[in-house]
Order: sequence, then C-alpha cells, then structure tokens
Amino acid sequence: MTISYFHRTRRRTPFAKSPGFTFLEVLIALCILLIALVPLIQLHVTSIRLIDSSSRAARATLLANAKLAEITATEIPELGRANGRIEESRGLTFHWRSIVEKADPPELAEAALLGIRHVHVEMSWREGSQDATVSADTFVRIPVQKKPKDTNDRNERDSGKTITSRSRL
Repeated sequence: MTISYFHRTRRRTPFAKSPGFTFLEVLIALCILLIALVPLIQLHVTSIRLIDSSSRAARATLLANAKLAEITATEIPELGRANGRIEESRGLTFHWRSIVEKADPPELAEAALLGIRHVHVEMSWREGSQDATVSADTFVRIPVQKKPKDTNDRNERDSGKTITSRSRL
C-alpha cells in the first residue's frame, strides 16, 4: 500500500498552531532575563571597584617599601620624623610619614646586639569618603665600632709596626 504525496504533506490553514513563540512568551522571557542581569551587572561594578581599590593599596605598598629602602639605604638612618606627599599621574595623591627611633630591647642588650633602630613608614591616601593606610616596618642595626684591643704584645712582636683593626657588625 502506498501513500500518496498528498497525504504525507499536510496543508496548513492560516489559523493552525505554529511551532514558534508568541509575542507574550518573548516578553516574559525578556523580563526574566532582565531580572537576572541586574544583579550580575551590580556584581560586575562591585568587582571593578574592588580591583581599583586593591590596585591603589598595591601601589601604596610599593611606594612605602621604596621609601623604606630610601631611608635604610643610608648607613645610619637619622632619628626623627619626616613626612611628604607623592602625586601620581592619575590624580591620586599619597601622603607618607616616616619615624626612625631607637629600639634597644633589654633582651637584645643581653645578646650584645645594641644600636638597633626601628624604621616605620606609613603611606595614606583618600579612598572615596575614607582614608586608607598602608605601613611598612623594619629594623636596622647600626654598626658599632669596637675599641681596638690592646696590641702591645703584637707591636713588640712585629718590631714596632702598629696594627689596628676595625670590625663592622
């Protein structure tokens, strides 16, 4: 038994159901999509703000470490306080403050580790309506010159040559 071509293909009338979407279904799908996208956009904006904030904190940390290295580059950092500001090209201004003070705890005096200085650098900047701060600390040991030992025995042994020694710790 053969089916004719006419029976396999059905003719559709203009009022028959089509497999597409109605306009109301499309509108409902768009509403659901917009309701889901609003929190995602807010999350994206929040992540951009956090990235900006962390990049400022990273920049301030680098500047604080650079200022700390500048202070400790001298052989003997001077005691006292200093401050200043650093202006970035993007309009961001960092304010720095440094404090160099003696730090000779009694525990270190017993171990003959004297001449230690504490160097503290603080970097601050304005973040929105609040101030943000990053600090860096280090300890520097000042070289203490020891008195030369009695070299009389050596001087006599070396036929009058004076031998002195200096040691840096």
